[in-house]
Amino acid sequence: MRFFQTSFLAAALLVIAGCGSEEDKSGDTGSESASTSGEGEGEGEGEGESDVDGEGEGESDVDGDDDDDGFTNGEESAAGTNPDYAPSHPYEGGYNVGFCNSPPVPTGPSLAQSYETDDGTLYEWSVYQNGDVVENMILMDQYGEQVELYSFCEKHIVIAFGAGWCAPCRDLAQGVQGEQDEYRDAGVQYIEVITQDDYGNPPDQAFLAQWAEDYGFVDVPVLGVQSAQNADGSYDFDNPNFTFDKDGYIPSIYQFDTTMTVVAADEGNHNPSAYLE
Repeated sequence: MRFFQTSFLAAALLVIAGCGSEEDKSGDTGSESASTSGEGEGEGEGEGESDVDGEGEGESDVDGDDDDDGFTNGEESAAGTNPDYAPSHPYEGGYNVGFCNSPPVPTGPSLAQSYETDDGTLYEWSVYQNGDVVENMILMDQYGEQVELYSFCEKHIVIAFGAGWCAPCRDLAQGVQGEQDEYRDAGVQYIEVITQDDYGNPPDQAFLAQWAEDYGFVDVPVLGVQSAQNADGSYDFDNPNFTFDKDGYIPSIYQFDTTMTVVAADEGNHNPSAYLE
């Protein structure tokens, strides 16, 4: 079972009060590489050997910050992230951070959607479908940190969009940490994105932290999305509320491959095994 997303599409565009449900369909529930030039192995061994004091040319300054991401090269090396790729840096949540030798070239969402109200107002927007390369987005997690989607470039991503009032979203969340534990070493990162709290409001950090605690998340980011409706009543159709929802029902589950290309778009599939080598 899945619940209809009431925040923007149902309440605002479709003018539907409350939420509905539908039966599952097709299983639907729901940089450069780091500089590694370092000290030579020994004096007199091989061409291109480092100079006599053992420091190779171009070696990163451990106290420097080559990619200006706020973390020193030494801190990044210790954490296993890439000091030459800004989105790749440590997070308090201990997430499975990666980096891409070639940054993604986003296409943006390409599947056209539209809705016309009774008074003739036409709303048009686009959602992500298979084959699209997603744009970077930066959202707050349960620790209050700003998390970049591109921090997980070169990882396989399973991302679920849900809400606090959505029972199927909560059912899905119960198994997420177990799946993250199973597939982390295979290069997978699960992500939960919360669009609304229990009362239909944009989630704050306290709600995100409670969600993570309720479902025992250890290294799964819980990210919050702000409302898609602007103060003047207009809509931000680039908001993830719109761009990652093909049918108006949640949870919306997407999977991205290591190049940030969508390989499963809102199909209810949260098992990455078919996409792993």
